[in-house]
Amino acid sequence: MSGTQNEIQFQSAQRQEAPSEGGGEDKLNDRQMEAVNLTEGPLLIIAGAGSGKTRVITHRIAKLLSSGVRPSQMLALTFTNKAAAEMKQRTMRLCGQGGGGMWISTFHSACLRILRQEADRINYPRDFAVYDQLDQARLIKAVLQELNLPEKEHPARQIGSMISRYKSHMKGPDEAAAELGQQHRQFVEIFQRYQEKLAAAKCMDFDDLLGKLVHLLANDQETREKYQRRFQHALVDEFQDTNAAQYRLLRLIMGKNQNVCVVGDDDQSIYQWRGASLENLRNFERDYPTAKVIMLEQNYRSTGNILRSANAVVARNPGRRGKSLWTNNSQGSKVELIVAGDEREEGGEVAERILGMEAAGESLNEMAVFYRTNSQSRAVEDSLRVVGLPHQVFGGLKFYARKEVKDLLTYFNVAMNPHDLVGFRRVVNTPPRGIGQVTVNKLEEFARSEGLAPAQALDELGSIEGLSSAARAKLGEFREILRKVALLVTEKEAPDAISGALEVTGYADWLVNDNKSESISRMENLDELVNAAAEFAEKTGDSSMRAFLDQAALVADADNVNDAQGRGAVKLMTVHVSKGLEFDHVFVTGLEDNLFPHARSKDDPTQMEEERRLMYVAMTRARKSLAITRALTRRLLGVSQANRPSAFLDDLPEDALKRSGTPQKQATVYQERTEYTARTWQPELVPAKWPSAKREESVNKEVDGLSIGMKVRHPTFEIGVIRKIEGKGDKAKISIYFPRFGTKKLVRKFANISAMD
Repeated sequence: MSGTQNEIQFQSAQRQEAPSEGGGEDKLNDRQMEAVNLTEGPLLIIAGAGSGKTRVITHRIAKLLSSGVRPSQMLALTFTNKAAAEMKQRTMRLCGQGGGGMWISTFHSACLRILRQEADRINYPRDFAVYDQLDQARLIKAVLQELNLPEKEHPARQIGSMISRYKSHMKGPDEAAAELGQQHRQFVEIFQRYQEKLAAAKCMDFDDLLGKLVHLLANDQETREKYQRRFQHALVDEFQDTNAAQYRLLRLIMGKNQNVCVVGDDDQSIYQWRGASLENLRNFERDYPTAKVIMLEQNYRSTGNILRSANAVVARNPGRRGKSLWTNNSQGSKVELIVAGDEREEGGEVAERILGMEAAGESLNEMAVFYRTNSQSRAVEDSLRVVGLPHQVFGGLKFYARKEVKDLLTYFNVAMNPHDLVGFRRVVNTPPRGIGQVTVNKLEEFARSEGLAPAQALDELGSIEGLSSAARAKLGEFREILRKVALLVTEKEAPDAISGALEVTGYADWLVNDNKSESISRMENLDELVNAAAEFAEKTGDSSMRAFLDQAALVADADNVNDAQGRGAVKLMTVHVSKGLEFDHVFVTGLEDNLFPHARSKDDPTQMEEERRLMYVAMTRARKSLAITRALTRRLLGVSQANRPSAFLDDLPEDALKRSGTPQKQATVYQERTEYTARTWQPELVPAKWPSAKREESVNKEVDGLSIGMKVRHPTFEIGVIRKIEGKGDKAKISIYFPRFGTKKLVRKFANISAMD
């Protein structure tokens, strides 16, 4: 098709295309049109949330085609197959058959396409296999077997994630060894053996697709020049999410060619933890000094009040580009700030509003609840289930389906029912206690021959042939663990039984001694399990472990049938998962200090900046209404403690806010804002009438060997200093200052703290 014919077709399509995310106008706005028409030289498009960037990208591609650029000369890269497919579809609608043959794909797909063609240059067959995450996990498990390393101590998924982080920075086992030292020599050994096995099998994982192509282009001049001649224009979407390897690939494949367009938003960079480098966006103008910068600041998605509030939060970040989203949309309803008494009431407030919106004709599919950490979903799930609202959890398992929660509850099931074979196999070596599969096989063979369940066969260890003395001893220790868990069921209330099981099974120590961030999250979920048991006892009056196990099983089963009546479903997800999505109505929950922003960001300005960007992303997912919630108190290890409001709440413009809550709560919030601003917060100033924040009758200097001023260790909060002791015995409340997490008030029987030498 000639350039003139393409131009006519493009102009016609531009007039006819539904604006979709571009907004309520048939034509591109002035800034969008400028970005489309600037077809020569480097271009940086800063595209704010909801500013119609996909529409700009597809129109820009169509403009290039209409100007005579051949489809095969363009390389358009994005991060997800869904985004690539949408970009292709919308481009084809604009260009018709003239758009065939374009390279619009994910980074990994483009790399695979090139490596297939150039496989002989890196000594690989053209039909080499690409390992997905499951394949990668299987290979890591094989490596662990060869190295005689227990998988329970080296989870394949975590090892794979660590390997990926190094590869995304173009680093291998040698660099890992230099950075990590002897403390992590086993990981380095696994990494090395994993790479050797991949190479021997002539296979690649996802990170290899990037790394091997970067290596090929950097070291093979002929191949590099071949692709530099081919690609005359490159476009990269979500540029703020690129890692070091991806940016290096772009630079190599384009060479001296300056026709590079990148689209991104520094305010939406939230993936630093998985290798994304905001510096790529910031350094683009350094690497392309003649680059034109175009800011897309008109938002077509959200109302004025939502945008002003989101802008106010992210504006506090130093070093960001000075932009501010604006909209021609109506101001809309004010952002609702809901102050609840605790997390149960918080979930109830959310559920009540969703019911009201559904009754008014709004679709459940257009409602979403966001939270900072997965453990927060439990209270929201419970509230939605109680009122019969269908819901789906995205980006994570439902609370009772999470591994650590299932592990601990399975201990109780096996202790109460020795015939539970699946449960027995799940916990016999979880956490790792040196009971290998060979030992388990011998135990199960003996049990079958005697007509026993494996858990019953633990009482006959002396009769099992072929067991070493060490294996008998370890199985005997496991038998004792099950006996102790069974006693907890009969002698303790559910919250105490769960806390006790964490200790006697060794599960808490296992997570405490593991330095991985995932272990901290798992411990938070187990703390939340204690909270769930306490709430169940309060609501039902039945504090038995058996009753709690029954309701946990029913919750897991019922949650699998959320949409039986075709009503749609409320979407529940972490803020990270929400990136790229949008909904009519959004609830952002848990706006409390140490929760959002997360406690781990307190002493790291870079992480605190990312927390602000995360809040900005959460708020700008909303089209029509936005509600932000916080709780005056939230359970931790079975006890309610008063929480400071999130610092982000101080940034919200008062004239864009609507406050919800009883007069008592509103008085408390007013007091909190004054005290927080003055940095003189004192949790005990929460009104004494509020039941979960009442004053203790007595203040002591010592309880159970713990005294004021003593250093203690906690599995989640690490090392802290005791500041106050209130009450006596197991019900005493201990206020402990943890440098990274602030002051926490813990009940002695749930505290799980130990004195330090």
